[in-house]
Amino acid sequence: MWKEAGGRLRVALVYPNAYRLGMANLGLHAVYRILNEQPSVLCERVFLPEEPEATPRSVESGRPLDGFDVVAFSLSFEDDYVHVAELLLRAGLPLRAAARRGEPLVVAGGIAVQINPEPVAPFFDAFLVGEAEELAGPFVDRVRELGGRNLSREELLLGLASLPGAYVPALYDVEYADTRAPGPGWVTRFAARAGAPERVRRRYVPDLRGRPTSRVLDSPDAQFGDLYLTEVARGCLWGCRFCAAGFVQRPYREVDLETLRAEARKGLERGQRVGLVGPDTSDHTGLDPLTCFIGAEGGTFSPSSLRVDAITPELSRRMAEGGERSITIAPEAGTERMRRVINKDFPDDLVVRAAEHALSQGMAHVKMYFMCGLPTEEEEDVLGMARLALRIRDEVMMRYARERGRMGRITLSVNPFVPKPWTPFQWAPMCGEKGLKEKRRLLEKALRPRGVDVDFLSPREAALQSLLSRGDRRVADLLETAARDFRGDLRKALPRWPHDPAWFAGREVPVEDRLPWDFLDQGLEKSFLAREYRRGVGAKITPRCAVVTCRACGLDCADHPELRTGLPVLPG
Repeated sequence: MWKEAGGRLRVALVYPNAYRLGMANLGLHAVYRILNEQPSVLCERVFLPEEPEATPRSVESGRPLDGFDVVAFSLSFEDDYVHVAELLLRAGLPLRAAARRGEPLVVAGGIAVQINPEPVAPFFDAFLVGEAEELAGPFVDRVRELGGRNLSREELLLGLASLPGAYVPALYDVEYADTRAPGPGWVTRFAARAGAPERVRRRYVPDLRGRPTSRVLDSPDAQFGDLYLTEVARGCLWGCRFCAAGFVQRPYREVDLETLRAEARKGLERGQRVGLVGPDTSDHTGLDPLTCFIGAEGGTFSPSSLRVDAITPELSRRMAEGGERSITIAPEAGTERMRRVINKDFPDDLVVRAAEHALSQGMAHVKMYFMCGLPTEEEEDVLGMARLALRIRDEVMMRYARERGRMGRITLSVNPFVPKPWTPFQWAPMCGEKGLKEKRRLLEKALRPRGVDVDFLSPREAALQSLLSRGDRRVADLLETAARDFRGDLRKALPRWPHDPAWFAGREVPVEDRLPWDFLDQGLEKSFLAREYRRGVGAKITPRCAVVTCRACGLDCADHPELRTGLPVLPG
């Protein structure tokens, strides 16, 4: 799909991780398609080389990064921030934007940018905040326009800053509280200059009907390489208080059923299974007819996520007929009280019933996702995870094991809670390493003698993830030290960093503080998130978004008829 240059703007689309992971990312496919559809652009892909010292080069032509006009990073995960520094250093480009003059323009977009770009802000000339369909075309048009004026670097950046959705970090003066001797507040100064906007408003596609996002290039070596991935919806209706995507991707929007049928047919014609992608695929109003259509066409499908109450015998049967051997269930918390804290309102019995539906249709294994260390969590809530898993083992799996002569596996995947910007829990502290290790010990003691596996993310790794998630521009110094001196190992770099990691990750932040990411305008009101924080701590449920009538969070969905999907309006 890539084109010969011939005077076109050369763009390196960089995914700062391995090829197999990048090619499984639908956002990367979307940007690659959008850019290469423009006659004035040549876009090539670049990934993190497997060889430690290798120079990053494009897949299509082998061109190094300094051979492009624009180096555009696709950032989905905070864990990849250190790879940004590694890639720029290995490419021989100045790591800090302030040191660049004639080098390529270095920009970034993606969901991580929408949440909090500040930990890597000193590395980038500009960020594009929002969805590629609204940003990519106007961005390259602006770059080509400005590039023809013989402008200085500073004039070029100022010209970019006037583009809706563009954030140019160099045009903002920022000061912070001292992490070792903190006073009141967090961000003590964040001032725009030279005409830059005070806040940068996220750009998003208002209507996804007829706007599919699917895998553009097949790659059997990629993660999920056997799937034809297609996006069914963006945003989420449920407002889980720990989930950043559920807030920064609002409002909820669906791709229409006929478009999805056409996309599914493309995958079936390639002989692939259809991967249905979305924050909660079970919300799609056309999920049942879509999966029936795929089955009637002789194909199979795999949904990326399902709510517990959506795992019906009928859907389970279609999944089992498609070769699914295990069901993934995400209770997230071990007790009904704790689930109300995170805004998931269903009883333990519903979780057991979902496992029953899946195993009754021929599946054999159960994987369960939980978080621990959530606000207000107690020992009883941790042990509730074990009790729920053992109920499924004893009441469901054992019965089918006797009937079939073989025992399936049940696995718990447990991740420590990490406070994320733009969620109601953005102010909450992360549980300390000692507390998390004790929770892990409790679970393992209760489950391993009964043959239930527990995969528990390292508390140290989770603490680093929290630092990157809730960090400000000072974190860039840590990332640079890790990339230059410790092969990307942040833990080894921490002793050289003059700031207190626990100040970022382990404290409860006052709700009145100015936060590093407050300059972004998601359309959400901060008072709404604060209210949801209070409701969460009080274990109170907030009903799902009633798109047709709702104006609660600040997006005023009731004023946008294009968002209506036929969903019933829930009371409350």
